[in-house]
Amino acid sequence: MAVEYVPVAEVAEVPAGRTKIIRVAGTPIALLHVGGTIYALEHSCPHQGGPIGEGEIEGTTITCPWHEWKFDIRTGANDRDPTILAKTFAVKVVDGLVLVEVSRLLAAARRNREIVRRVTAGEALESIGRELGLSPDEVSRTAQASRVGERLQYLAELYLRKGRVGGSDLQGLPHRRGKEADGEMLSALDALTRLL
Repeated sequence: MAVEYVPVAEVAEVPAGRTKIIRVAGTPIALLHVGGTIYALEHSCPHQGGPIGEGEIEGTTITCPWHEWKFDIRTGANDRDPTILAKTFAVKVVDGLVLVEVSRLLAAARRNREIVRRVTAGEALESIGRELGLSPDEVSRTAQASRVGERLQYLAELYLRKGRVGGSDLQGLPHRRGKEADGEMLSALDALTRLL
């Protein structure tokens, strides 16, 4: 798999000792500026999915606000059981931009789009599953979840244009492939989710 870094923020947007939450391929990631270095953790605690990036930072440790589990920002290791890991992402800074290595996230998104394309084309679930190392049920669930995601993207686009989304909009959801999500669309989707 090719290593891919994507620009996610300017260094100035992540002040020292603070956190900025961004999204890449639909996954929330916490950028943490500690000791002059920016780190990236998935914004979901491995314990019970708490918003780890909203936790308190002390030195190189962050404490999840839900149940006070502590993790090393540099490695993702839990302070009591280092086999429990918060997902981390490699970070580099280039010309004032924070870039995060998100190859596995982008590969999963591409795989899911490929599954939807092949299922839509009528290819047998068993055939797709054999090639990708998935069961037919996993192929079906992935295709269904990806279609839901595309419809949510459509609703986010509609919300950006109209400023609201009503019941008639939900009834008129098209079965189409949406455009790639950008930051503005993901923010609108978050706002829409809060409304629901």
